[in-house]
Amino acid sequence: MDIKDLKVSANRQKKVDIVASFSDKFTKAKAVVFTNYEGLTHKQIEGLKKTIKPLEGEYVVAKNSLVTRSLDDNKIKLSEDHILQGPTGTLFIYNDIVSPLKALAKLIKELNLPAVKFGIMDGDFITNDQVMKLSSLPTREVLLAQVIGGLKSPISGLHRALNWNLQKLVLTLNAVASLKPTQTSAPVVEEAITEEPVAETPVESTTAEEAPVEQVAEEKPNEESKGGEN
Repeated sequence: MDIKDLKVSANRQKKVDIVASFSDKFTKAKAVVFTNYEGLTHKQIEGLKKTIKPLEGEYVVAKNSLVTRSLDDNKIKLSEDHILQGPTGTLFIYNDIVSPLKALAKLIKELNLPAVKFGIMDGDFITNDQVMKLSSLPTREVLLAQVIGGLKSPISGLHRALNWNLQKLVLTLNAVASLKPTQTSAPVVEEAITEEPVAETPVESTTAEEAPVEQVAEEKPNEESKGGEN
């Protein structure tokens, strides 16, 4: 085998490896978006790759023929309206669909590139407009935070209400305990409760000792005057 045949064999194997790699990515991906990366520099493409990777996404550039063959291996047939033409960069999304699309939409807003061709999600084709609408939705983390916040609100309110009711109960019990008489003073309290009420109208005095002081003082001159007459 000459050097030319070796090169052909090596190129063929490389294509086989690319197709196998793409087939595996299509199997794992929850959604796929095809873009035209024409106009982007190598640095900008690498920057997009680095941005998407932490978001559990992957941006890969390959020939249309190899991408189509990978789709065929996964039994995904492209219609006449979804033929891959021109330079194609494929965005594979493996987890949260919105986060990688937001990164792509941000680059499109800044550079007006890359142009979205179409996408595939849940076995259905989606248009460029649908891809951009998906990118404007809240991320999975934001939605989870909203759900958790909604669950915590009534729970925290119930917790505060229960604590407040317990505090009121404790305060009430303390107040009752402070007003409750001790055992030594209990007979006095009981006697005071059973004692008959005092009559509102005073009883008239029938003895001289209970007579007003002023009246007794007036009687003394009379007694002296009687002694003088004797």
